[in-house]
Amino acid sequence: MSAAPGKIRRRAVVALAAGTLLLSACSGRADDSSDSGSGSGGGSDEPIVVGMSFPLSGPLSGAAAVADGAAAYFERINAEGGVDGREIEYEVLDDAYDPARQADNARQLVAQDGAGVVITFGGLAAATAPYLNGEEVAQIVPATQSVFSDTEATPFTRGWFPDSAWEGQVIGEHIGEEQPGATVGVLGLNNDLTTSLVDGLTAGGATPAKVLTVAPGVVDLTSQLNELRGAGVDTVFLSVVGPAQPATLRTMAAIGYQPTTYLYSAGADLATSVGPAGPENVTDALTAQYFKDPADPRWAEDAGVQAFREDIEKYGDAKNADSYLAIEGYGMAAAIVSVLEESGGEGGQAFIDAWDDIDGVDNPAILPGMQLSGGPGGRVLHQYQMMQFDGTSWQDVGDVVDAADRAQG
Repeated sequence: MSAAPGKIRRRAVVALAAGTLLLSACSGRADDSSDSGSGSGGGSDEPIVVGMSFPLSGPLSGAAAVADGAAAYFERINAEGGVDGREIEYEVLDDAYDPARQADNARQLVAQDGAGVVITFGGLAAATAPYLNGEEVAQIVPATQSVFSDTEATPFTRGWFPDSAWEGQVIGEHIGEEQPGATVGVLGLNNDLTTSLVDGLTAGGATPAKVLTVAPGVVDLTSQLNELRGAGVDTVFLSVVGPAQPATLRTMAAIGYQPTTYLYSAGADLATSVGPAGPENVTDALTAQYFKDPADPRWAEDAGVQAFREDIEKYGDAKNADSYLAIEGYGMAAAIVSVLEESGGEGGQAFIDAWDDIDGVDNPAILPGMQLSGGPGGRVLHQYQMMQFDGTSWQDVGDVVDAADRAQG
């Protein structure tokens, strides 16, 4: 993953083989899996083991940039002396977006590698939650689905990103203010991400007249767009993400379908969505946002984005310097480090307690005027900024909204 020969991450071994990305500190346990490394002993100098199961291959392999961004931040911390003198040993296993493989990976990370914190990606992490909760291992999920806000059912699971039902509600309220009487349609993935977004739109007073879903990896959505247009939909919330997002925006332009378009926050970045779609095909689109897009010229001089760029080039893969997924992983790792500093390096209950106690913590990945703080459903991110694309950059079109009071159920 290095940008050039010889740029191996400092104090890390990097290998990509048989679909597995392994990042582990050279001074770590090597083949010795007898030490937990989860921070169970006060004053320990053992590495703090953080594991991740992620789609490094398969239909959502683009999300692997999250792992690279997180690794870059962890390695920066290791280079600065670690957390209270303890290195972070960070290991990533490929699950190819397969729930069975993710579950197997989680067992390996906990039982063999001694991880006290395990990061699992996306909606399928709900199937892995029972095992990790049964083992009382802290599970962090970079996902917005509402299922990860149910801290009673899964007390050791916490979502990184706001609850997507809140995003849907913020957008629903914006539609009501700006386009009362709009006929709303949703085109999204066939999982609980779309369910959460639709629940939020409905709570915000913009009940969709039409909801269409597709499997991850499906790119040609011409028939779905024609169905929305045939149903009289004049306002579309698009959340198919990945390559399908820009392809759908291009198709909308090609067939002359010009509804008011809202983009899901994770599908509104310049490098993988706006750029491939053609900025002219995204101009005037709207989004409810909370992170900085490193490819957006608006943030070129931002201190957090500059630090991210320096670290991803030094410790990660320089090709991810414009990746919003990489900076989200970087921000997630920064949040995890902040929590580990408060938990004494421990995972499990101590980590969860420290996570929930976050109050007014800065983070390099999120927008100015926002901070991390414990909120409903264990979410520490719950603020949004409505933005509109002007052909070059995303611009604010409203005040920062704190959506914590929009928790669904």
